[in-house]
Amino acid sequence: MAWSDILLGAVGAIAMVAAAILSVFLVWSTVTTNSEYKQEERHWAQLRGHARHGEAEVLGLARPPGQLTKRSRHGAGMTATELRLAWRDEQGQLREATVRTFIDEDLLSTFVRGSKVHVLYSDTVPPMVAIDRDRTQVEIPSTTAA
Repeated sequence: MAWSDILLGAVGAIAMVAAAILSVFLVWSTVTTNSEYKQEERHWAQLRGHARHGEAEVLGLARPPGQLTKRSRHGAGMTATELRLAWRDEQGQLREATVRTFIDEDLLSTFVRGSKVHVLYSDTVPPMVAIDRDRTQVEIPSTTAA
């Protein structure tokens, strides 16, 4: 076996290990980021029956780097967004939070600065906040049947 064969085999093995490590990192990064934006929907499900209701003003809308999108249950394109929201709680205190969630691409224009959205929030500090999906549409269904 010549030294060139050994060198070529070592370079090939290093390239395969590097590709495997990169693949694992990319999958982990995608799953983590996707989970971060799905957490708001889980908060909504938790808060739905017992949370405080409020009407929040959108202070800002941003999309994360990488323009993360996914397919919805209804086949539409959902875009990862970061909404900066402000609302007054039951005592009249101004509260603010950033909500990371997926919103149907066709509905993004309803979340521009100054628009109103319904939210559910907890009394904890910091509050758990979610868009009230029963009162503010974030996804267009594929059918009008309930």
